[in-house]
Amino acid sequence: MNKKIRKIISAALVAAIIASMLGTTACNIQEQVPSSDASSKSEAAASAASASDSEATTATTTTATETTEATTATTETTRDPSAGTPETTLKPPAATDEIMLVGDKEFFTPFKDPAHSYCSINDGFGAPLREQGWGGCYAYSAVTCMQVKYLKDHGELIDLNPVDIIDRIYEGPDMFTGEEPEQDEEKIYISSGLNTDLAGEPEFVNGSLVADPLNGCLLEEGCFLGTYKVDIPFINKLKLEDVKDAIKEYGALSCLINYQKGCKTIRGYYTQNYQDNGNDTDHLATIIGWDDNFPKEGFKTPASRNGAWLVQNSFGEFWGNMGYYWISYDMPLPGIYSYKVTKDYSSAVSYGKYADAYVISPDIIKKAGKVMNPSKVTMKDMIKADEVVSATVYDVPGSIAAIGINTLLPNQPYTIEILDGEFGEVLATMKGKQKRIGYHTVKLDTPVKAEKYTVVVKLPGEAAFEGAAEDINVYTVFQKIPARYAVTTEPGRSFIKIKDEWVDVTEPDIKSRLGLDGALYFDDFTEPGDPCITVLFE
Repeated sequence: MNKKIRKIISAALVAAIIASMLGTTACNIQEQVPSSDASSKSEAAASAASASDSEATTATTTTATETTEATTATTETTRDPSAGTPETTLKPPAATDEIMLVGDKEFFTPFKDPAHSYCSINDGFGAPLREQGWGGCYAYSAVTCMQVKYLKDHGELIDLNPVDIIDRIYEGPDMFTGEEPEQDEEKIYISSGLNTDLAGEPEFVNGSLVADPLNGCLLEEGCFLGTYKVDIPFINKLKLEDVKDAIKEYGALSCLINYQKGCKTIRGYYTQNYQDNGNDTDHLATIIGWDDNFPKEGFKTPASRNGAWLVQNSFGEFWGNMGYYWISYDMPLPGIYSYKVTKDYSSAVSYGKYADAYVISPDIIKKAGKVMNPSKVTMKDMIKADEVVSATVYDVPGSIAAIGINTLLPNQPYTIEILDGEFGEVLATMKGKQKRIGYHTVKLDTPVKAEKYTVVVKLPGEAAFEGAAEDINVYTVFQKIPARYAVTTEPGRSFIKIKDEWVDVTEPDIKSRLGLDGALYFDDFTEPGDPCITVLFE
């Protein structure tokens, strides 16, 4: 497993810890390429096969004896840019009996005891089983979560194609002509290869949907809920009941696993209990249920107790138990994620879609020191720290119905202000606290109509930004591919408040003014980029 801390553009301390866990353990796709004139800047170690998608589907196969009906999603012949690509998928199972045909029922009968088991499929909230390429697990798992949650809340199986999300994140040369893309959008431009072969990160799934509707859907929530049986500073450690409650709430959760190690078919059930999963993951799959009565003897590595999670994978129906398998309650999970989309908004705008950089408040930088020692800072220190105050000026008329923000700490308070024109009078104020790390949509009590306006976001301790454009490396199972993280900002658009003064994020001395000179992890810092703020319209 790649153990490096990802190069963080405008962060330190807690952000470094979070970014190393989310970015490295969870589908680490990016490795900053050192500047040619900086010989002292070493290129961070990278591992292609363990990035997130070393995903050749070679696991033990249990083939079903019945044929699953295929259905084709319908779309219009002429589609606008926000419409999805037509997709053929397997019809979702109506009950778990359809996917557990070959298991030894004398050994274990799934979901026999409703008081001690649950599965969203049996509640009528199944999502299509898909088969990904060499990469893309992060998008496939996220879409499954989005579809299950929307079906659970609205009774509609929405049409979302994971490949559309992948193509919003990556773009490469034309596969037939070799023509290079114009790089006129904010995304990652690869020098060669296929988008669907690449590893990826959950936060980039968020960025692909915060402001650009896909078949009418925008992201409402994309959160990192925490870890299970894994200790990471400043991160929620979920208990068994916490995970169960979240599955009941969302119907499906994306989780980090190593899909290859510790797996075995026992008595007809494909199972896993890999005890080093907390440090060695290569894939994202989807938890859709649990059963407390799954026998502890049903794993290659003996479990200490009965009980297992039912996981829907993205390797097609000829993997595991018709595409599903069981993970022991004993197996550590270093990342569990939730997703929720909405059709409540007509459009949105964001100049900072991708939460790829972080700014820490000056008092925390002072407390941690230039080496950014996390042992000197507590969670209480972070929550009670000075606010990182950012703002973006928008010249996009509309009726503002909600603001999207990113939080980087559990239970992080926030204040959002909408100001008339450029830092004019206050039109609306929203305050609250977000329990979970990630992207959130905060609705206004009453929509605000405005022509030109400024959105100010105040977060104690740290805040998310999009970062600066840079040369990076991305990974497939087999190779490292040079790429360009292409994002742009403009003078006069986005600001950070430093010592009660609004400072443009493009100012050449922004690093010094933020107190980052000589700080660990900031050798290549240039600018934070636009803050991660989204405006959503009625």
